[in-house]
Amino acid sequence: MKGRMVKSVRVLLAVLLTTSVFSWSKPASAATTVNQQFKVSAGVSYQDNRLSTSTSKQAARVMKVNLKDPYTDIEVGIPNPLNKLSKVTTRALSNSKPGHQVVGAVNGSFFGPTGLPVYLIANNNQLVNAGKLPIGKTEYANEPIAFGLKDGKGIIDHYNLDLHFDHNGVSYPITASNKARAADQLILYTEENPSAYTNTSAKGIEVVVQNLDAYPDLTFGSTVTGEVTQIRDYGDETNTKIPEGGFVLSATGKSKAALKGIQLGDSISLSVDIDDIWKDSSFILGSGPMLVDNGKVSLSMDPKSEKAKARAARTAVAIDKTGQNVFFVTIDGGKPGYSTGMNLTEFAQYLVSLGAYRALNMDGGGSTAMAVRNPGDSTVKLANLPSDGFERSVATTLMAISTAPIGEAKSLKVHKSTNAVLLKGSSMKVLIDYVLDQYYNPLQASVKNLKLSSNLGTGNGNTFTATKTGKSTVKVQYNQASTTLPIEVVDKLAKLQISQSNLLVRNGDSVKLSLKGYDSKGRTVVVSPNSVKWSVAGKIGTVSKDGQFTVTGTKGTGTITATYGKIKATVSVKIGASQEVIDTFDTAANWTPSAVRATASIKTTGKGEPVHNGKAALKLNYDFTTSTTGTAAVYLNAKKDFVFTSRPDHLGMYLYGDGNSHWLRTQLIDGNGKSYTVDFTKDKGLTWKGWKFVQADIPQNMPLPIKIKQIYVAQPHQELKNKGTLYFDQLQVYYKKN
Repeated sequence: MKGRMVKSVRVLLAVLLTTSVFSWSKPASAATTVNQQFKVSAGVSYQDNRLSTSTSKQAARVMKVNLKDPYTDIEVGIPNPLNKLSKVTTRALSNSKPGHQVVGAVNGSFFGPTGLPVYLIANNNQLVNAGKLPIGKTEYANEPIAFGLKDGKGIIDHYNLDLHFDHNGVSYPITASNKARAADQLILYTEENPSAYTNTSAKGIEVVVQNLDAYPDLTFGSTVTGEVTQIRDYGDETNTKIPEGGFVLSATGKSKAALKGIQLGDSISLSVDIDDIWKDSSFILGSGPMLVDNGKVSLSMDPKSEKAKARAARTAVAIDKTGQNVFFVTIDGGKPGYSTGMNLTEFAQYLVSLGAYRALNMDGGGSTAMAVRNPGDSTVKLANLPSDGFERSVATTLMAISTAPIGEAKSLKVHKSTNAVLLKGSSMKVLIDYVLDQYYNPLQASVKNLKLSSNLGTGNGNTFTATKTGKSTVKVQYNQASTTLPIEVVDKLAKLQISQSNLLVRNGDSVKLSLKGYDSKGRTVVVSPNSVKWSVAGKIGTVSKDGQFTVTGTKGTGTITATYGKIKATVSVKIGASQEVIDTFDTAANWTPSAVRATASIKTTGKGEPVHNGKAALKLNYDFTTSTTGTAAVYLNAKKDFVFTSRPDHLGMYLYGDGNSHWLRTQLIDGNGKSYTVDFTKDKGLTWKGWKFVQADIPQNMPLPIKIKQIYVAQPHQELKNKGTLYFDQLQVYYKKN
């Protein structure tokens, strides 16, 4: 089965060789779907591609960075200190500022268990991390290969790092910098080390060099000379402190021979250099293996090794032959049915199909992450689905930068407040999704700047009113940016409805009535309230031309009718009292219990138990002693819809307390689905024993209708967690202060 799956993916990738996603046109292959694509900035484009065969699916993200654009750059995000891991999105956000926006980013190279980067890092022609290379073709980075930027072009190539020290005319190679010292290694420790000490064992020799003739910034081509001020001999368990403005040489095993002849006061020179191809580069980031070379699959590790054959999430950076186009590419993994992940050969084949001239593998698996700035957003967001189910913190990051200034409006995206057909005389709103300048920067946009025009109606701000029937478009203009929206206008209805099925109102209420229309095809038609004729039967109130119903009666019933031609719609109206009992608690059928860090049970009261009104009360038994940390709570969850269509002032009920100093609250839901928590008592406020009337004031800014979700008792204080019994009776709603 596994062999057939690999074969299927290879067939798919062979087909993809005939297309180039980097052309940013939809690939001809039916096996590839462009799920999403857009310009991120003037020089950066993004594609979300989905690949599929009969046996597997893959989710690939590709970001193209055009370095020919004067406002586009690539930077490497380096942790400070070196072992400080952070998410790709976090580092991108922290590196963004006005005139320097991170518009896309991917994870960089590998890091070790202590968080330290494993391979070479250089920035602004200075060595940051010498790194190390494992031995053997089964390892990812067994050859010194890196990606970097120089003179505005991407480079993927081998490098030769020359890091050594000279003593008495003899040069000695240094294995790595700021790493945990391993067998037979000579390590350089500088101020860049995350710890102020070398933290090495006594099985080595260490030489401290100070009084340097220049600061050891490790610029390529530089040499600094200093004096040996301290020597820690083999067997000495002292933890060597790394001096400010100096460095430490630390050797063990076979490498000890390089330090054995050094004496206090000796002169030591530290030199660092690299190949001319990398000299004066903006940055260098070592990784591996090489995946593509000269436009062909070319793995610099054994493709039959377990690491290379494994199906996993992958990240790579690629360049075209000119080096002026750089590509960040990710493949998600570990999610069958969405994206299974690729082995390194398949990944290299996919990169070739995209047009890569050279490509270098970066850290993958759970580290694979791509962030992108979506149109209209000012910051990046995670674009892929990490195989761990969450974004992992990583060491280094590659970031696409836009330095473009804020320009003038060039493009915009808008949407209609409704996609339904419009009735002649009715209106709709045009709402702004975003406005972009010529560099794809998002602009602060206001609907006040919109201009709407159409042969089927008129515009006023962002409101379009239909005056003629037919099919056409609305032109939407925002300064120099414009777009169009399709519209259809009719002048006949087959059915008309008032959205409110019935109204229970109070004296002084004011309710905005809305309408729904349907044509002969059953399609929804937008009907504005001022497109119909309103009438009222009964002494209940008045309706304005725009459908605003104002209650003037104090009691009674009536109807409101909307008429359009021969089509009518009617709603019944009842004027209710200013106070109503909404649950007597004579039964527990309207509620169900639940608990967090506690237990709860409910039932109606029996003989001899407290009752304030009616036949029974609701009895709640609770136990908060089951939890040791966190807020404990028990809930009465409403099974019945207790809904208020006119605005209540407060809720009230009788509560038989047990004096246990808990917190009595209720949760309400407004007409938009937003939750509100309202107090019957303060924290620690349920202190009484016996019956007491409690009330909860309802926020007057809550959009109608309002619904009761639950009544609950909470205890956030560990010392007050106990158990007991509470009784509830006569839940009421008040529409005026009482």
